[in-house]
Amino acid sequence: MLLEERISLDLPLCQECAGRCCQGSPGIWVDPGRFFALFFAAQRLTLDQLRGRLPELGLVLWENSGVPVPAPRSLATGCAFQGSDGCGFSVAERPCQCLALIPLIATLAQPQGCLCRVPEAFSRKAARRNWQDYWQTV
Repeated sequence: MLLEERISLDLPLCQECAGRCCQGSPGIWVDPGRFFALFFAAQRLTLDQLRGRLPELGLVLWENSGVPVPAPRSLATGCAFQGSDGCGFSVAERPCQCLALIPLIATLAQPQGCLCRVPEAFSRKAARRNWQDYWQTV
């Protein structure tokens, strides 16, 4: 599924809830091709090369799945790029999961947390599979 077909971003709703999804944890880039196009002019990097270049971008490798996946740094308050004015990334640069997130207005009715959902094609499982395939080809 192409990200362009799945963008669900609802900026007014996100601003109203103040980015609760971002406060929980950062989204990740599910599509390696999109990630490298955004940050490295489509240059394919090895894992070691990427490890060396991510800190300058404020990014890390999320490795909880056993497969390294780029993500924004996570702080106790959530995504390091979430500020008082919203996301520090331009809409075009945001992680795939953030753009594909399906906003639910019901989130506003609860005191904390996020009820919004990520489509299966943009889940951590899908990201792990995509990045595993990528790492096996470089």
